[in-house]
Amino acid sequence: MADAEKQSVDIRKNMARLRELREAKEAADATLQASSPATIPAKRKKKLPR
Repeated sequence: MADAEKQSVDIRKNMARLRELREAKEAADATLQASSPATIPAKRKKKLPR
């Protein structure tokens, strides 16, 4: 029983660590996205007459 509790505590710690890493990465991606200039969509090329 104690072994199962230890495993569940370890799993919770690992999940919290992974959540923090994911949130930090998302925040870094958001700042990178905000700092980069907006991309302008490419214009459509005209179709050649047949």
